Amino acid sequence: MQHPYSNGVLIYNPEAGSLRKRCAELIRQVTTELDQAGIAVTPCSTTGPGTGEPLARKAVQSGADLIVVCGGDGTINEVVCGMAHSHVPLAVLPGGTANGLGRELRLPRDLRAAARRIPSAQPRRIALGRVGGQVGGRVEERYFLLMAGIGLDALVISRLPPRWKRRLGMAGYFLETVRQGLLGPLVPFVISSEGKRLQAAFACISKAQYYGPLRMTPEANIFSETFCVYCFPPRSRFRYFLYGLALLAGQLKRFPDIARYPARKIQCEASSTSSPIFFQVDGELAGQLPCTVELVSDALTLLVPTPSPVPETGRR
Repeated sequence: MQHPYSNGVLIYNPEAGSLRKRCAELIRQVTTELDQAGIAVTPCSTTGPGTGEPLARKAVQSGADLIVVCGGDGTINEVVCGMAHSHVPLAVLPGGTANGLGRELRLPRDLRAAARRIPSAQPRRIALGRVGGQVGGRVEERYFLLMAGIGLDALVISRLPPRWKRRLGMAGYFLETVRQGLLGPLVPFVISSEGKRLQAAFACISKAQYYGPLRMTPEANIFSETFCVYCFPPRSRFRYFLYGLALLAGQLKRFPDIARYPARKIQCEASSTSSPIFFQVDGELAGQLPCTVELVSDALTLLVPTPSPVPETGRR
């Protein structure tokens, strides 16, 4: 079958979880699968954190007609930031630790199997999230596909030892979450949107149902034109322990003190200047408060496996 993609680029992260031990072999298998389907791609490796964005931007500027990204949610985020507002389609091969987007699109973890889904995938324009906040004393903006987290989860990411992430994967995140939940500061901040002004110690502003491997915000829809906001109030450490258990069990709905609402623009600011409050996007540390999060329509062409992973009736 002939496909219109004759000048594609495959951006991959050799340090991603499922690539680390057999990178050359797996990339060769993926490119072979695509070539057999009539899709030509040139492999291009990232060389460290932050290098996916310029690679994607260069691919767009050089006339690529398809970008395939193979890596974790952080690598995917970098590539998305480099191609936002272009019309070059993005295809995803989940190769990381949490693979939130892969779960959202119901892609198989096996990279060859995921590559076989690309030829029949349909291009679809979607909205992206965009967050602007303090990074190293200056204001920067960053796009995201899945979610932004403010407070506790970003603190966990900021304190997570890199060796834990490399060696333990999701277990490393879990251990650091427990450690910060017991010992770290639960610093309150103010979140404002849609006429609401609430106190929180953690907030998730989501475009997707999955928070890493966990289905945290089932009301969210990656194709929606609104965010799904979960606002966790300042409470005791024991209360946050219960929140964590409920998240693992898929029972957050049992806690009425967690505010849930749709929004398109959200502002977050610290309640005091005693200590910095961090935020993250798609699982990567992105800056500290204050920040503004907003939805940007018609920002990315995503190749969506068929049938569509989210029913049309679920759109908002």
